Amino acid sequence: MVRLFKIGMMFFLLGLAVFLIAHSSSTSYANQDIRGLLSRVPLSWLERTSIADISFTYGGRQIGIAHSSVESFIEFFLRKAAHFFSFMVIGVLSCRLLAYFFRLHVTMIGSVMIVFLYAVFDEYRQSLVPDRTPLIEDVILDTMGGLVGILAVSLWVIFKRKRQPQQINQFEATTRMERRQLGQK
Repeated sequence: MVRLFKIGMMFFLLGLAVFLIAHSSSTSYANQDIRGLLSRVPLSWLERTSIADISFTYGGRQIGIAHSSVESFIEFFLRKAAHFFSFMVIGVLSCRLLAYFFRLHVTMIGSVMIVFLYAVFDEYRQSLVPDRTPLIEDVILDTMGGLVGILAVSLWVIFKRKRQPQQINQFEATTRMERRQLGQK
């Protein structure tokens, strides 16, 4: 009964995470823009640090304080962090859910596929929303976040298994020491 509850809880949490990401992806950029809020925070000092020298291209757009405002630069990283961490949660929850049914290596492969396919679907959904741009870079970022979550769960499972004492089945006890541990002679 406890196992069934845990499976139900993982399924519910995974569904909730997928719903929240879908809702966020369906919202136009204008409704998610936080640059106005960031403009109230004193961030101008960042222009006098080495952070101001950071510049790169992402999705065909130049990113950097020199190319836009400090607020736009900070918002870019906050949005990408949200991508990464939300898909890390998807990776963790899908891995935990599949672990109830499959061996670890199958669970990991299945979870990666779930994360990747949902990342592709999420970017497709964004293409249908005004002011949103689907990017292959976001699919890669989302998948990397999912991989981090999957690897964290997998390492946790491996660590947990190594800490548990090995139980010997009485029908598999072949050595004298194993039979003694089972109380056999």
